Amino acid sequence: MYLSKWRMKTIRNQGQREVKLNIGCGPTGQIKGFDNLDNSPSVLLSRIPVLKLAFYKLRIINKHQYKADWSGVIRCDVGRRLPYRNEKVDKIYTSHLLEHIPQKKGVRFLRECHRVLKKDGIMRLVVPDLLWHAERYVNRTKALIQLSALPDDRKAHDTFLKTMYGAYLNKERYGAEHCYMYDLPTLASVLKEIGFQSIRKCQYQEGEDEELATYDSRPEDSLYLEITN
Repeated sequence: MYLSKWRMKTIRNQGQREVKLNIGCGPTGQIKGFDNLDNSPSVLLSRIPVLKLAFYKLRIINKHQYKADWSGVIRCDVGRRLPYRNEKVDKIYTSHLLEHIPQKKGVRFLRECHRVLKKDGIMRLVVPDLLWHAERYVNRTKALIQLSALPDDRKAHDTFLKTMYGAYLNKERYGAEHCYMYDLPTLASVLKEIGFQSIRKCQYQEGEDEELATYDSRPEDSLYLEITN
């Protein structure tokens, strides 16, 4: 199997340094001292400035996409395999990524995290909380129904459906919208089945690993978990 120069270097260096992964970072979520991983085609496009400029002038990408800095990001399809040896990763941070991966691939990704994480390693997993979104939908819809006039506002309905499975409604590119949603019981069940030994629900920017907790950025609708092998 062909391995890129980066993957070969990564494999050689494992064991020589503390390995910390930031998975699904995007252009603005990169963390210094971490391997920042993302599957966006923009990572490849950023390596060819002339082509990127041409795409911008042809309006294939917009101004925001053109100016985005992907220079520190490593392209990796985490739904397939993480290019790390068994039990060689010290820390994993992944926020608002899992819901953008189809359910079966999402489980495969979590299995890969379990495989590469050291026995004393830790993963901080952040996803949008289905319960929070469901409660918001119910509360807003009940408020509409209680109006004296017949309601004609579909915002709560459409927002909830797009949040639930927007990838299937909008038929956009892979990863652009949510493919699956998790609540605490469902996610805990998946993680236990994979083999994770400790699963702890945390609050925003709170946890045993203070470093990972500091990277939380969405306090309102998120479910925060600290997970160890």
